[in-house]
Amino acid sequence: MSGLAIASVDPGSTLAQLGLRAGDGLLGIDDVVPRDVIDLQLELPDARCVVIERDVQRLTLRPAQPLDPAALSLVEPVPGGIRECNNHCEFCFIRGLPSGLRPSLYVFDDDYRYSFLWGNFLTLTNLNEADWARIGYQRLSPLNVSVHATDPTVRRMLLNNRHAPEILPQLERLARFGIQVHTQVVLCAGINGGEVLERTIEDLAALHPAVQSLSVVPVGLTRFSRVRNIRRPSPAEAATALEQCERFQAVLRPSLGVGFVYASDELYMLAGRTDVPDAAAYDGFPVLSNGVGLLRSMLDEWQHLLQRERKKLPSMRKVAWVTGRLAAPALERMAGAWQAHSGWRPIVEVVDNTYFGDGVTVSGLLAGIDLMRTLRDLPADVEDVVLPRGPFGFDGRCTLDAVPAEEVGAAHPVRVHFASNPQEILAILKAPP
Repeated sequence: MSGLAIASVDPGSTLAQLGLRAGDGLLGIDDVVPRDVIDLQLELPDARCVVIERDVQRLTLRPAQPLDPAALSLVEPVPGGIRECNNHCEFCFIRGLPSGLRPSLYVFDDDYRYSFLWGNFLTLTNLNEADWARIGYQRLSPLNVSVHATDPTVRRMLLNNRHAPEILPQLERLARFGIQVHTQVVLCAGINGGEVLERTIEDLAALHPAVQSLSVVPVGLTRFSRVRNIRRPSPAEAATALEQCERFQAVLRPSLGVGFVYASDELYMLAGRTDVPDAAAYDGFPVLSNGVGLLRSMLDEWQHLLQRERKKLPSMRKVAWVTGRLAAPALERMAGAWQAHSGWRPIVEVVDNTYFGDGVTVSGLLAGIDLMRTLRDLPADVEDVVLPRGPFGFDGRCTLDAVPAEEVGAAHPVRVHFASNPQEILAILKAPP
């Protein structure tokens, strides 16, 4: 079959009404031969002519109404495979992984298409002129870019790539295209903090509004990381970086209208600060998926849900919320708010990440072996267990160390639930015993 292979079409959608169905090959949209899901998103809504292949026949379909690209999924959203990274960062999470984990973890992603579609971070070190032309012509915005340092020497050292182009001219080129960019610094102690971080913030702020934000995230090292020159910030170094971010926010907000530089939740926790800022400090949470403001968002959503809750509250029972160390302080506050609201308090059970090591505190990187150990150690009178959904991947089937979700759930003989947000947690608490 030729063209982009269609995996499914939502029943009742305008695409289904047009006649598209699973198994068709999408050959053309007006005068465009679509390359991937990006072309579908940009070209389908106003299409006048759609050409497909079905059973070796070529059919031309003419829409009578706007088409919804979200109603269609492809067998391969980006055919030809992901564009892989050409850097050799010491702190690269993937390079230090042991064998036998979830296969998707071993992909060295550095693809501008994935950044546009799903918010992945890229380094801009592997683009050719055809890539630049497409980014500019199709206005693929926003993109997420790992800068690490605007000092070319420091950046090349961190990327372990002496051929890496200077980042500021690349960001300026994106600005001329009208592309908005969210940037990040992975903070490595003694390398890109201090004066280097000061310069990075100043250089990137000078490119606002094209550069919309800068996230500062401490490097995450596991017991498998093969590093010689990279070190995770100490609590004192994290506190210093946090003070830099907050000082620049105070200076930049009056001139830019936003704080621009945001410390990740992990940097706050590493510095011993559990008092994450109020929502206003995050300016609409532009980089929530990068762990910036996630705890504040959770806390505020929980309070909002409880304020709206007027129905009869469920009777007291013993519920355990299982979490990584990073989210534990926020969950403790949420448990306290629930207790004030209902009269009983869930248990917050912190999972020690023995698989990757103490330096990995996010719930999404909890291994099945650690989750099962924690479940087995829970008190026998626990009636409901709530596990974070993140460790089980996009499809919810298994943990990153390839333990099936059913096997994890079987580690404790009670009702085991999965939740990824406050709404799902509340629904579990309100469910009948």
